[in-house]
Amino acid sequence: MNNLLQFVIRYSAFLLFLLLEVVALLLVVRYNENQKSIFAHSSSKLSGNLYKMADDAIQYNRLQQTADSLAGQNAQLKEKIFNLERSLQRLVPADKPLDSCLLEPYKIIEAQVISNSINQRNNHFTIDRGWKDGIKTGMGVISPHGIAGIVDQVGEQYSTAISVLNTAARISAAIKRNEYFGSLIWKEIDPAHMLLEDIPRQADIKVGDTIVTSGFSFIFPKGIFIGTVDRFWTVGGSNYYTLEVRLHEDIARLDRVYIVEFTDDELTPE
Repeated sequence: MNNLLQFVIRYSAFLLFLLLEVVALLLVVRYNENQKSIFAHSSSKLSGNLYKMADDAIQYNRLQQTADSLAGQNAQLKEKIFNLERSLQRLVPADKPLDSCLLEPYKIIEAQVISNSINQRNNHFTIDRGWKDGIKTGMGVISPHGIAGIVDQVGEQYSTAISVLNTAARISAAIKRNEYFGSLIWKEIDPAHMLLEDIPRQADIKVGDTIVTSGFSFIFPKGIFIGTVDRFWTVGGSNYYTLEVRLHEDIARLDRVYIVEFTDDELTPE
């Protein structure tokens, strides 16, 4: 209390001046229509700007919540699509309804990429999901536009994945049009291209052919879009083509991703 009194006494002249200024302003505004209009307009503009800033902050928060919700819904849809496609690959007995034959070997977990590299020989990225979320080593990571990598190390809350831009990554991929398949690898060409090797020479290949996952592993479901053929060649008297594939996903801009868990215990190798 003493400090407050000392403050008032010390700055009494300034506080009195400030009070008189406020009173004068109120009198001018109250008894002068022109100034009242100007004051009302200015205060309205100021409050409007403040409301706009507050609303923008609220909308940004809502937008983030909406993005999280949509990512979760997208993960559920991808899971249903992968499971339906796998189910339809099997023959449905005539005496059984389709629902009784549907398999659900895939579980999809959405995640956010929180760090990423593309300029190393062996690149990795980190996601905000760990073993408490069901993440395990060896799970495939896909993005809205293609494949991204394979989970390598798992912690409680975070995991790291081998990027497709990693010389250790080998992914079974196929030409969608004729299903000839080979190994998709990265040889440090650039972040936008990978090489599809071991495609038999008798395969009909065209520039622009679509490359997808082959489904011949338990990492990625069959048919996930990878990219398109830019060019292809053979070396010497080789009986196999090498294809340069332009990735559909820009790995440098990974953001939302989906981790694929293969859950069919009867088919999963021990």
